[in-house]
Amino acid sequence: MYEYYLEDWEDYGPTAMEEVRKYIDKTSKSREIHEEVYDVIPYGVNSNQRFYNPYPIYLSKAEGSRVWDVDGNEYIDFNMGFGSLIVGHSHPHLVESLKEQIEKGILYCFPHELLNELIEIITEQFDIDMFRFSNSGSEAIMFAIRLARAFTGRDKVIKVEGSYHGTYDYMLVSTWPSWGRMGPRKWPISVVESMGIPDLVEDYTIVVPYNDVEAVKRVLEEEGDEVAAFIIEPVMMNCGIIHPRENYLRKIRRLTREYGVVLIFDEIKTVMRAHPGTAAQLFNIKPDLITMAKAIGGGTPISIIGGDEDIMTLVGPGEIPTHPSVMHAGTYNANPYSIRALYVTLTEILTKDAYPRLIKLNQMLRKGYEEVFKEYGINAYVETFGVSGTIIFSNRKVHDFRGYLKTRMDLWYPYFIAMLNRGIIPMAIGPEEIWTISVQHSEEDINTYIEKLHDVAKVIVDTDKFIEENW
Repeated sequence: MYEYYLEDWEDYGPTAMEEVRKYIDKTSKSREIHEEVYDVIPYGVNSNQRFYNPYPIYLSKAEGSRVWDVDGNEYIDFNMGFGSLIVGHSHPHLVESLKEQIEKGILYCFPHELLNELIEIITEQFDIDMFRFSNSGSEAIMFAIRLARAFTGRDKVIKVEGSYHGTYDYMLVSTWPSWGRMGPRKWPISVVESMGIPDLVEDYTIVVPYNDVEAVKRVLEEEGDEVAAFIIEPVMMNCGIIHPRENYLRKIRRLTREYGVVLIFDEIKTVMRAHPGTAAQLFNIKPDLITMAKAIGGGTPISIIGGDEDIMTLVGPGEIPTHPSVMHAGTYNANPYSIRALYVTLTEILTKDAYPRLIKLNQMLRKGYEEVFKEYGINAYVETFGVSGTIIFSNRKVHDFRGYLKTRMDLWYPYFIAMLNRGIIPMAIGPEEIWTISVQHSEEDINTYIEKLHDVAKVIVDTDKFIEENW
């Protein structure tokens, strides 16, 4: 059994392999579940992003800043639902309110009474004219693209190379292209990232590097009259965390206005991340449309598509076929359970007063990482945004996806397993991901994280040395 699971780890050296052995020993029940479900549920998970080698832990309970797996192992969780749980696990305010809502019903398919209060909260807090609710980030993005196409009468969309905007066909392009397929930096090739997506999608989705205004300008000069939208994360969060260069977003805003292109800010990850609002507000940029999800729902499935009144008023049942409008529907849209969680999250938990402490804890963690990297001579740096952060194994600052591809992502895998062995889920699953501090984390949690990191640093150093000597 050991040999089967160790096959993929031989290239990392004996120290990393020993960590995998420890992991296998302490997660035997997770391994048994994985082996039982693997043949029926592909890879034993229900989202590709949840699988990692040798197999994932299977959880049974979560509370506060901690989770427990089926073997009874306790972990301090800094994944926090891929950044959705800034409220932490099972927050008492949410538990109480959602229990009450369950008794009242969790699905009406008629409008909920809270909508009356939420319209003012959401339009003011996020600075949007109008909005609609959906269930996931992917749905919000899909609908935003549809709105932009309807408003402009155009079909093409520009996106950033290496950015992820959900599993919608037209956006699952160049999310993680390999060097051999991405083409020249000046004119990146659009690369479909999944089987089952028609090749024609490549013709309708144009790719540009992040932090490169000239690339956007070139595309708009060539094809501007065919481009409906430019969709972008204001802070790129699919390559760790990459901040926009000075005036980059402002120049993008100016260009899109000049060419009549709808600017969409994908704030699925960035909303509520640094303050109880959007990154657009922090940068003082007004996009035409904005999509929000993850942290706004306190762990429940809900998303928002909002923006300018001129665009949002295209939504509605219409008088088909003489006056067709933009179709938006969904049985679970604005379901009472998620609406209640959203309301409690925005009004009682992730308030303005919550953020100074959260950001202080995140800076403590950042400082701890930087001190460990310096002490052990590890070529890596830390990037943060609000309550989240990431490590990038490089001694050079990364400004776009191609720069990120040059980093030492291989060192992340033994680091992740070694941290799990010490009772810490250090971040979301994957070297390109982030950690998140919740309102239920404590200074003790941060100090424990840093303490364990000292031990794990030795694993990183040994792995790096082995790879350098043997590969």
